[in-house]
Amino acid sequence: MCHATGGARLKSQRIEGPKLDRPKISLKDRFLGCLLGLAIGDALGMPVEGWPQEQIQRTYGWLDRYVDRHGTDQSVIAPAGEITGDTEMALCLVEGLISAGGFVDPEAIGVRFVKLYNGPSQCFFGPTTQAAIERMDQTGEFQNGASGERPAGAGAAARVAPLGLLHAVGHFNSEVFTREIIRAGLITHCNTESLNGALAMAYALRLLASDEVPPETLIAEVAAYIDEDQVARNLRLAGRLALHGGDPDTDLAHLRQIGTSSYVAEAVAAALYCFVRHPNDFSAAVLTAVNAGGDTDTIASMTGSLSGAYLGARALPHDLVDGLESRMYILVAAPGLYRMAQRRAGMFLKLLERE
Repeated sequence: MCHATGGARLKSQRIEGPKLDRPKISLKDRFLGCLLGLAIGDALGMPVEGWPQEQIQRTYGWLDRYVDRHGTDQSVIAPAGEITGDTEMALCLVEGLISAGGFVDPEAIGVRFVKLYNGPSQCFFGPTTQAAIERMDQTGEFQNGASGERPAGAGAAARVAPLGLLHAVGHFNSEVFTREIIRAGLITHCNTESLNGALAMAYALRLLASDEVPPETLIAEVAAYIDEDQVARNLRLAGRLALHGGDPDTDLAHLRQIGTSSYVAEAVAAALYCFVRHPNDFSAAVLTAVNAGGDTDTIASMTGSLSGAYLGARALPHDLVDGLESRMYILVAAPGLYRMAQRRAGMFLKLLERE
């Protein structure tokens, strides 16, 4: 694991579209980049989840490496480079999609959530997700997501990356895409804003993985695609703010305006802002999300998935990949998801050996 020099600051940068000399990135590499990026952002944000930006600054200066997560007694709760439920649930979605032939089977996904919840990862689950999983464990029903008493959570948006990737292969059917995002989201969340936030993230990832739009138009495209609610309004705010800034102080000030809580309208917009401000620099995008404070693991994981889908796995910092606890599983899971996406799209021809 690399421990870079503390206090390093990011250079100011303008919003950039795809460079003319940017090398072609294979779709397979984008799949791997997206899932690795998600996990890296999750692991970087995990130790300071729930911290205000000022506390992160006092403790680390500019947090730019994996660190342990400590409890109130300073014991290590989770080691550096460990992932949380955000990544683990996304990987459950990968497994469920592969087992169901590339389609959304709520039961195939839900039983994996239950198994995950009954293990040591339970401490990383949000209250809405916890309530939904406990209910499905008792009832066997997998489409009765909880709404929760607090503002709509971002759990469904944080884990939706595999579906965004799946629909980047082959012909795009918007109706089927939307239906599957809702079906996957309803396993744990029934709040309409939570589902709309998941749709926003999935559509953004699909656009980036298929290389259909440049980063500077991404937020506007996503806001126009989803339903009109606070998620869309906050995305438009993020789009306006993203026209200016790029230096750390300005980015952090903008993110305070957008919000960095677990409320889905804030979390999704914050992630898209961080990516769009730093489209060609994975570390700058993800570390901006981490150092902004708030729901750092969720927002950084979504930022990492966006950046990884755009830049591909080969562009990810080697030290962050090497220090990631879950990297070996993802190195197997991502190609498996890609092959299943090809099969579903009718693009995969299996050569049969002669008997």
